Amino acid sequence: METTTLQRLKAAGWKCGRKIDISAFKKRYREIGLEMPANVEAFLEEFGLLHIENLKWFRDVDFNPLEAIGINLDAEYFENLLDEYDINTTTYPLGMCCRNELFLVMTITNEFYCFTNGCCELCGIGVEDMLDCLIGECRISKTIE
Repeated sequence: METTTLQRLKAAGWKCGRKIDISAFKKRYREIGLEMPANVEAFLEEFGLLHIENLKWFRDVDFNPLEAIGINLDAEYFENLLDEYDINTTTYPLGMCCRNELFLVMTITNEFYCFTNGCCELCGIGVEDMLDCLIGECRISKTIE
């Protein structure tokens, strides 16, 4: 992970070994009918509830899946979220980016996407890759068409 990424994460309250209680996240996943895989659980325990602001490309990143799920979305939405881009896998909500304009989602294979209708960006394969893209801004996301 790049130095800039680490500095920004630490400024937002992250530290090595951080582990938060994600029972509210798990409960909301269950309520919408979505099972939380181990990789999503591990990510949210370490990075959940961090909010990074004043970013050049994505403005802000909020690792709060409750914000992404909201009150109207269900498992089917996230299971089919990226189908129009021929990415036929279930996605798991992690939070929001760019003033709540972009969903931040993760797959079981540790691919991270930012998505809104008409726009899909691959932000990384693996946690560090995604963090360097969104938080450190030292790597550019790939537009999926």
